[in-house]
Amino acid sequence: MKTGADESGISGDLSRQASAWLVRLEDAPENDVLRAQFLDWVATSHAHQAAWEETARVSDLIAAAGPLPWGKPFLPTSSARRGWFAPARAFASLAAAVCIAWIAVPYGAVMLRADAITGIGELRQVKLQDGSIAQLAPGTAIAFNNDAGGRRLSLLQGEAWFDVAHDKARPFKVIAGEDTVTVLGTAFSVRKTDSGAEVAVQRGHVVVAAKGAHSARADLLAGESALVDGDAVTRGTIRPDRVASWREGVAIIDARPVGDVIDRIRPWYRGYISARGPGLTSRHVSGVYDLRDPDLALEALARAHQITVSRVSPWLRIVTVQ
Repeated sequence: MKTGADESGISGDLSRQASAWLVRLEDAPENDVLRAQFLDWVATSHAHQAAWEETARVSDLIAAAGPLPWGKPFLPTSSARRGWFAPARAFASLAAAVCIAWIAVPYGAVMLRADAITGIGELRQVKLQDGSIAQLAPGTAIAFNNDAGGRRLSLLQGEAWFDVAHDKARPFKVIAGEDTVTVLGTAFSVRKTDSGAEVAVQRGHVVVAAKGAHSARADLLAGESALVDGDAVTRGTIRPDRVASWREGVAIIDARPVGDVIDRIRPWYRGYISARGPGLTSRHVSGVYDLRDPDLALEALARAHQITVSRVSPWLRIVTVQ
């Protein structure tokens, strides 16, 4: 087994490789040969896919900070701009390097802690030590402990569906950030979000507990759901056969913010989706979206809700929500 230092070095090397690919693709977005070589590199391993996702995310952070000196990001340069492009490129490269260094630490920590992880568009079923089953959505990482302290699974990122082996003496706990889901034997899903977690029960009984200044909890049965936002728990309902619909490659959305829908599409897209605009949180939508075809899902979202989707390159989409 590699040491932590070895793993950190590998993560750093992949981040540098991904950053180099980003610069090359920016310079030649219409180069099909380069594009094919890049796709081969991404497909080499889950680690390559994850490194590219993080690098693209960092690039988007830079773009979100404001217009770049040479105009829209990710567009090829022209000979007329080359005289003043070099210093701007140097500045952007430095900014990207700083951001990558900043984001590589939590990324490396997730990789080191995870017992199982999925890449872009990948579904994976994992049999845990206690006989329980975990099915992972794309872009998910988990770590599992089954010892004297009990059965504890940490959802480090992403979303998973669980079919828990019954053991009354040893409850099964899913920990997503500061939130805990406790069960004896049941089938349910948990999605980790920026501010908490989403839980939906297909069968059985779970207890959702939010940890905060004013801790709250909810007892859920089949067909019930809960959204944990900070220390608040909001209950809801869901048809049991629609729990974790992403296992069938679809997202069934009922009055959710546009930004949330885009977050569900992102892990399935082999590229990067940048989303902006005040409507990301204020506008709510409903519908069924095909996750296996992210471009089709974005088109359906745009067509039904007057949202603009710009195809900047074969691997970058910019979604604007007014």
